Amino acid sequence: MKVKPVAKETSSPIPTAAEAAANPSLVAPAPSAKARRGMGALVGAGLLGSLFAPVAGCIERDGGLPAATPTTVRAIPNPADAEVAIRAEAAREAVATVVAPILQKALDEEGRGAFGCVAIDPPYVLPEIEAYDLIVREFAKAGVTLRRGCIIDGFTRTIPDKDKPPVRDEKHFCPVYPAKTVRESWKFDLGTEDGSVAVEFLTPQDERRESFETLCSTVIDFNLPALAKRLRADFSTRTDGNPVAVGVFFDPLVSTAVWDGKQKKRVPRPGSSFAALSGEEWEAVQGFDEENGRKRRALLNRDARELLLEQVRHFIDWAREEGKIQPEKGN
Repeated sequence: MKVKPVAKETSSPIPTAAEAAANPSLVAPAPSAKARRGMGALVGAGLLGSLFAPVAGCIERDGGLPAATPTTVRAIPNPADAEVAIRAEAAREAVATVVAPILQKALDEEGRGAFGCVAIDPPYVLPEIEAYDLIVREFAKAGVTLRRGCIIDGFTRTIPDKDKPPVRDEKHFCPVYPAKTVRESWKFDLGTEDGSVAVEFLTPQDERRESFETLCSTVIDFNLPALAKRLRADFSTRTDGNPVAVGVFFDPLVSTAVWDGKQKKRVPRPGSSFAALSGEEWEAVQGFDEENGRKRRALLNRDARELLLEQVRHFIDWAREEGKIQPEKGN
């Protein structure tokens, strides 16, 4: 590169000493150190304000300097208010599925029995088709039309894992299957067309399907109230979707007699059709001939229907009070 001489001289934008003396306005006074510090603080406050305005809403004054003015001021969320909102949302979702309380009398006195071995008084099993007809007719009286089959999804359930081998434990006589948790749909026995009401009627077959225990004895025990309470808890796990009111009923599994510990003998079950019989009629109906067998089954059927009706009416009364079905006419 060759050095070339300056072709043209340009004037400097900075005034010379002589020019500044002749015209003082060309030179502005320099800011003081204190003023410079103040300007830096203002710039810093502005930067901090832009960073923290979304969280705190504003920056407080510090050292006498004015605070930055944010464009939007937002209040800090109150944790207590947030908790209330969360609870309100959970309560709203929880009403998606409301399972009616089960008749306590039925839980205490009905739905138990045994078959096989030396079971001398096996319980009477109400035919499912007859039970469905009874339930449908009673709901119709309350202005609710039920149909067969009602599938609802969104339930979280604990069920026996029958794909794995059973194991023996200390609480059960027979080996039990391990448990597994699943999220699945459930096909209720009966329900309204819009799915606002669903009904499950439990039978001994349902208990065997849902049982964790294996078949390892000639005696099969049934405890439908325990299954009803377990399913009631399972059905309550559905927290989203269209609202539905669920009723859980079970076969009363009635029998002719109960054991009287004081008399040390079997006596007619209190409150049953058999309790209204005379001594002779009671003895005769115990016979195994065809005629007495027919009479015994007719009385058992009558008792089973009446006890199931008590469960159904208990649900209907609850549903009316909760506003799940229309109130009774005239009220």
